[in-house]
Amino acid sequence: MTRPDRIIGLLLAGGKGTRMGGQDKGLVPWQGRAMAEWVLQALGTITPAVFISANRSLPDYERLAPGRILQDPPELRDQGPLAGLLTGLKAAEAQGAEAVLVCPCDTPGITPGTLSALVTAWQTQPDRPAIAEHNGRLHPLHGVYPVNVMVELDRWLASDNRRVMGFAESVGAVAVDCPETDEVFENRNSLKDLER
Repeated sequence: MTRPDRIIGLLLAGGKGTRMGGQDKGLVPWQGRAMAEWVLQALGTITPAVFISANRSLPDYERLAPGRILQDPPELRDQGPLAGLLTGLKAAEAQGAEAVLVCPCDTPGITPGTLSALVTAWQTQPDRPAIAEHNGRLHPLHGVYPVNVMVELDRWLASDNRRVMGFAESVGAVAVDCPETDEVFENRNSLKDLER
């Protein structure tokens, strides 16, 4: 499997963890390791560099990805995953990359195969995002977003819009059929979800 150097990985771990009782979701253990570690490993298999969008527990995330922690700027703090995506797109542009392969920290079952399929789909239409679709449901935070959507995302957030799916649709995201098991896309948003 070749790793395209024109794309960076972005692990989204910047949320408040409200449904997790305030715990930092990415650091909550699942099957013996922090959820963020599982996702970081999958992203690292596909991309040459993986950044982590985090707004707390910075020393813990720094240990996972030294020198690659991205904090949302103050004006975007607590604005949801699109703020983390925008910060990641800016980092990609600064690195000379053309796109970001994004994945949230609460889907530790994600596989390199699924992420690779998203990158392959994006490479056929590199001006449009490619997002996962599984069993008829779209997963806009599992996808590849080209840096050319950065200006539109900045406008979207400035208009106080936080709808991730709405943004993906507004920039013409292409759905990529991902027929993997349900486990791959299962979100672990609460402590009860970790029992599954």
